[in-house]
Amino acid sequence: MSNGLTSVFLDVLGLSGTHWAQTDAEKRMIVWLLEKDQSAVGGGAVGFDISEMPWSDTDFDDMKRFLLDVIEGARRKDGWGFLDYQPNEDLLFPCLDQFYKLVSVMDASMLNQEAAQKWLRDTMEVPDDPIVCGYPRCSKHPVLLTVFGCHLCNN
Repeated sequence: MSNGLTSVFLDVLGLSGTHWAQTDAEKRMIVWLLEKDQSAVGGGAVGFDISEMPWSDTDFDDMKRFLLDVIEGARRKDGWGFLDYQPNEDLLFPCLDQFYKLVSVMDASMLNQEAAQKWLRDTMEVPDDPIVCGYPRCSKHPVLLTVFGCHLCNN
């Protein structure tokens, strides 16, 4: 994916995910995705391995279903009205479809719990990290904030 398409991909997943996230685990998953913010960490530096996402072996199946629902919501354009641009569906939807396939075949044996736990420990060390502060949302966009602020405002 290009840098621009990566930002769009994360924008639409963030909007859909914030809409559907109910539990702390679901909100953490969306914040983790939204932290892949090129405006904060640099263009081309935000790839990720789905095995390193903050999955838990105790609720893996629920989290997998949640993430698949989030991807489906992004394809339904959940929250797109808050974007100040129109995503190019011809470019975006194949990426969402591929992500859906990757998540679909994921199983608990593939989890990298060490990476997920390190990320969570790191967030707990920052007193004003949104995860520690109750998962605040942007006042302009209905999206969870990260340590970098609002992914949509930043991009």
